Amino acid sequence: MKNKLMVMSGWALLMVTLSLFSVTVSKEVNSATDNAAANATVITAISIGRISNLEFGTAPQGATSKVVNPGTSENPENASFQVSGHSNTTYDIILPTSVIMVTGDGVGANKQIVANNFASYPSGRGTLDGSGNQLLLAGATRAALLLDQVVGSYTASFTVEVIYN
Repeated sequence: MKNKLMVMSGWALLMVTLSLFSVTVSKEVNSATDNAAANATVITAISIGRISNLEFGTAPQGATSKVVNPGTSENPENASFQVSGHSNTTYDIILPTSVIMVTGDGVGANKQIVANNFASYPSGRGTLDGSGNQLLLAGATRAALLLDQVVGSYTASFTVEVIYN
């Protein structure tokens, strides 16, 4: 009886060991793990600096509208900007819809001149060169002047925004 109990105990111990081994093996076969890196690259912030202003020049009262094209190089009329940032990177160009240039207190149509139809070169999207720079040119259309347009200097500021893609 003692031998029979020992054989049964040994058998029970073997069964428990095998079932634990089976659970351990089963768990290892049905799961796996791995690691991945989290990476980031910081680039130079984009910037824009004005080189020259948009100049519609001198015109008499009653003059027709005037278009200043952005052109492909700086000239005495177009506005020019230096865009700088990370080399060989594209960016979007956002121009105003219109601005109102004013003289004096700016009250009344004859003390205001609208500039609209802003355009740029490059148009809509630019690409910084290998040094991280690009010349951006802007132009617009000045509205026709009224016959009673107040004589004087008219001015307005406008914003050109550049955003990395």
